[in-house]
Amino acid sequence: MKPWLCFLLLVLICSSCSNNKKAPPQPNDFSFSPNKIWAHRVNTFEELEKKHALFDGLEIDLLYSKAIRNFYVAHDPIDTLRNVTLTEWLEKNPNPEKNWYWLDMKNLNKKNAKEIAATLVDILNRYGIFYKTICENSNVKTLYVLKKEGLAVSYLIKRTDQYNVINRLVQHAGWKMIIKRNINYLKPDALSCTYSIHPLLDSSFPGENILY
Repeated sequence: MKPWLCFLLLVLICSSCSNNKKAPPQPNDFSFSPNKIWAHRVNTFEELEKKHALFDGLEIDLLYSKAIRNFYVAHDPIDTLRNVTLTEWLEKNPNPEKNWYWLDMKNLNKKNAKEIAATLVDILNRYGIFYKTICENSNVKTLYVLKKEGLAVSYLIKRTDQYNVINRLVQHAGWKMIIKRNINYLKPDALSCTYSIHPLLDSSFPGENILY
């Protein structure tokens, strides 16, 4: 067999193996809140008490702890000193199934993604809010791990990423191509961003749900 033909067959085999590793995500029946205004950083019992009845959607920050196999409701590590876990936070909501939840997964990474997915699926099903919860992060590969388990995911477009490159790339659509490539890979249920860049995302990706 000619050397070039052997090389071609090897490339095709490797490509086939690579494609098989990417398991298709599970279907998700996540439905968005009819009201697009979300209450942000509802990270304390006091904020939850004030806002669970005023807003359909509640956004919270989560830090996963392997030690307790649970999540701290916390934006920064120092906030874990409040010792508020996700399950305790949900217990304080008299009707958790009536709200929608936007979870900012602060320390999601490739090492803990599978464990986080399993833990989160268990907690969300326990409280009957699996299909009313969406998980946010900026890393599409770690989000894909969650999506494979049927969790709804939101691809976070960070403000710093945009302001560092937008002036140089937006004229020739380089920025848009990068984001579009990640969207095609992940197929997220939503994009999320800060309010300041919402108009740009909205005009660049009109077919996407955008949280802000």
